[in-house]
Amino acid sequence: MSENTYAALDLGSNSFHLLIARADSDGIRVVDKIKHMVRLGEGLDDDNRIDEAAWARGIAALTQMGQRLADIPEDHCRAVGTNTLRVAANGDAFLAAGEAALGKPIEIISGSEEAALIYLGISAHNHFTERSLVIDIGGGSTEIILGEGNTPQTLRSLTIGCANMAKRHFPKGKITKAAIKKACDYAGTIIEPHIRTYLDGEPWQRVVLSSGTAKAIARVLKSDHISRADLETLLDKLADIGSADKLPKKLGVDDARAFGFTGGICILAALYQHLCIADAIVSQEALREGVLLDLMGRGDSSYDERDATTRALQQRFGVDTAQAERVAALATHLNRQLPEKTPSRFVPLLHYAAALHEIGWAIARHDLDKHGAYILKNADMPGYSRLMQDITALLVKAQKRKIPDKDIAALPEAHHAWVWQNALALRLAVLIQRSRNPIAAIDYPDIRRFDDTYRLRFPDGYLAAHPLTRADLQEDQALWQAESPYKLDFE
Repeated sequence: MSENTYAALDLGSNSFHLLIARADSDGIRVVDKIKHMVRLGEGLDDDNRIDEAAWARGIAALTQMGQRLADIPEDHCRAVGTNTLRVAANGDAFLAAGEAALGKPIEIISGSEEAALIYLGISAHNHFTERSLVIDIGGGSTEIILGEGNTPQTLRSLTIGCANMAKRHFPKGKITKAAIKKACDYAGTIIEPHIRTYLDGEPWQRVVLSSGTAKAIARVLKSDHISRADLETLLDKLADIGSADKLPKKLGVDDARAFGFTGGICILAALYQHLCIADAIVSQEALREGVLLDLMGRGDSSYDERDATTRALQQRFGVDTAQAERVAALATHLNRQLPEKTPSRFVPLLHYAAALHEIGWAIARHDLDKHGAYILKNADMPGYSRLMQDITALLVKAQKRKIPDKDIAALPEAHHAWVWQNALALRLAVLIQRSRNPIAAIDYPDIRRFDDTYRLRFPDGYLAAHPLTRADLQEDQALWQAESPYKLDFE
């Protein structure tokens, strides 16, 4: 398989989509697509557990896709799970089974990251230059993004999707005018708190719809433009038809999409009403294209929502940014000398962990490592997947005292080696920068790894002039010997 081949897999609440593309001098060329209508969201029971049938459909799809991904390097693949896997009570168990079937790691992404990736995929392919509103109605959530050109500015993920709306308002597929009104009104109550966010300020020049729901509506209407009048007419037709089972024959809706079709239209109709939308165009691109572009580094590199999230957390919790930058610079210097390669999308996490390593001081100076890890593990962090958030919290926890070996062991195995290395780099940087004074680059230590031993070497005379640093390193040396698979030597 060519080293220029990349794969993006979107584990949506309705369908799983695999997109494989090749990058060359002529641009990006799609070489394969695989889609399975898994209907994972429909398979959530009253206890929010994925039922046996949906579980089997999902694992079967991932097993087939795993064959196609077998020859593509892991750092050229990214598989992301969305709302159903975010909320499922047995989501972690499904994730473990899914990774075994796929042969690649799967990340659960937050609603805000999902929104940002959707916008990236759509804006890049549609060459946005103006202020645009993007709406993506999935099986379990609806993402609404307002952006300027290729830069998303306002991201919202609402917990309404075509599958959960259908289960709530159209059980057993029965469609009535009264149920449609209740569904639209309910969607309106979810949308209402966000109306001012989108209607205040500069107006948008166009509205773009993505996702299978929008494309299914467009196929029924035989148009890539959907107006408010179109939706009202279609809702009347659905009430006349009366049953989701009849939609494939009456309207040409795919069998696998028929159950959630009416719920999706109700959400869209409510959005049109409350956000004053008259007309929108349907895009063929969606989350998977954004994941692919992000993986290939072809997005707008000037914008990374994680940067904004990190800065906001620093400001909110009163982080000493000068010290954070000193620690980040030294941690990066050490990590670059070591052999483990961090997957490209995880490379910034060491810098973010350094930027936020003292966030726990907002609670108490004592145990700031534990307090900081708790904040980062539980905070709303737009741009971070669940795994990214967990690793960032873990690195902050690893900055001093006990080494969190059990936490690292609980990560997917593919991430163990580089996380150990990042933890060491951050830990040493925090220790060496304890004085909180700038250290000249000429005084930075060098580090190498020989088998299971890290060897840290300082400039001549440095440790003699810094006895506290030497004492701290001796204490840390004993901890690494006792609590990790590695040893630490220094001179």
